[in-house]
Parts: sequence; structure tokens; C-alpha cells
Amino acid sequence: MTEDRDGRRLTDDEDSRRPSRDLGGPGQERSARGEQAVKVLAGRICCVIGLLFGIGGIVAAFFGGGASVSPGAVGAALGVLGYFLGSRRLGTVTVLLCVGALFFGLAASQGLIPGIDASDRNLPDNEPAAE
Repeated sequence: MTEDRDGRRLTDDEDSRRPSRDLGGPGQERSARGEQAVKVLAGRICCVIGLLFGIGGIVAAFFGGGASVSPGAVGAALGVLGYFLGSRRLGTVTVLLCVGALFFGLAASQGLIPGIDASDRNLPDNEPAAE
């Protein structure tokens, strides 16, 4: 038992020199910072993977891999997840790039981008019922 400034005896639970369990001691503070760091790291990983999806969708449309909106949608979802996990700037950049990739994929599939053939309006060379 210890005494406070007024000479009152304090029990171990009331000792003001010890960290309070209610407020979190040094170990609890460190674990909270560690959890936050893990969340931010996971957010950054999600954003980088989302960026790769967005860029991959644009590159695939350029090189004839087919214009698809799926990589842009998955990348945007990963960017939103990264944003909510704490990677604010990178999450915003990821979402913006992937939404741009979505619009690019839609425009490429319709034949609006010069040099890229429309992928959803291709008709067969001869009509099957005409023979």
C-alpha cells in the first residue's frame, strides 16, 4: 500500500503511479498501434493489387486480350477496401484509376477507341441460317 499527497493510504488498485487498466497500459497501447499498422499495411496491399488489376485491364484492351470491365470492377472494390482499412490516398488513387479503366474497357468494347475493334459487336463472317 502507498500513500497519496494527502497522506491517505491507497490500495494497489488506486495507486496513481500505476497505469490504469481502464485507460490501457503501455502494452495495450502498443498492441493498438500494432493493429493499426497491420490494418494500414493490409489496405496498402489491397490498393496495390487493385492498381495492378486496373492497369492490367487497360493493357489487355490495348493488346487484344479482350475489352473487359471485370478487372476494373475488382480493382475498384479493392481500392474501396484499402481506403476503409486506412490507406486513404492510395485507396483514392486506386478507385479513380480503376473507374477510368472501367470506362476505357466499356469504350473499347464498343469500338470507340481507335485501333481497338469492338468486341461485343463482332458478327460471324457468314450467317449460319443462310445456307
